Amino acid sequence: MATTSIQSIGVRYGILSAVAMIVYFLVINLLGLQDSEVVRFGSNIFILIAVVLAIGTLKRSYDARHKETPYLPGLAIGFLVGLLGSAVYAAFILLHSLFLNPDYAGVLQNQDYFGVRLPLLMVLGSVVILGTAVGAMTGYILMMAFDRSGGPQETR
Repeated sequence: MATTSIQSIGVRYGILSAVAMIVYFLVINLLGLQDSEVVRFGSNIFILIAVVLAIGTLKRSYDARHKETPYLPGLAIGFLVGLLGSAVYAAFILLHSLFLNPDYAGVLQNQDYFGVRLPLLMVLGSVVILGTAVGAMTGYILMMAFDRSGGPQETR
């Protein structure tokens, strides 16, 4: 599988996760739950789901050619999905906070994430870092499950 295919899988599922997180954001705003840190944190589940789907796509493409799924491209897909999905989501939140609902920027800044008041861009940077970490760790865990480099596995 060429690098382009791995990148296209990562980009496709990264954008899919961003769209799902944006829809989730809009739904929690309609329900009036946007001030809850726990509810907003729930958007990261979409990155996890997108990484599972992306690595499943990678695995199916290698299984169809009767090849083992390579470890590093799976890690790259997890990282790329998390990074792209959370960056697009953070950009949407920034645009929403600046142009559609300026009061929401104050809500985000006044959240006590790290024990201090943070500027809006730092809060959004933490969204990107968290999303990237979720994607990378999910990819790492899934690829450990698929890794067969330790030798043949006994079946009972």
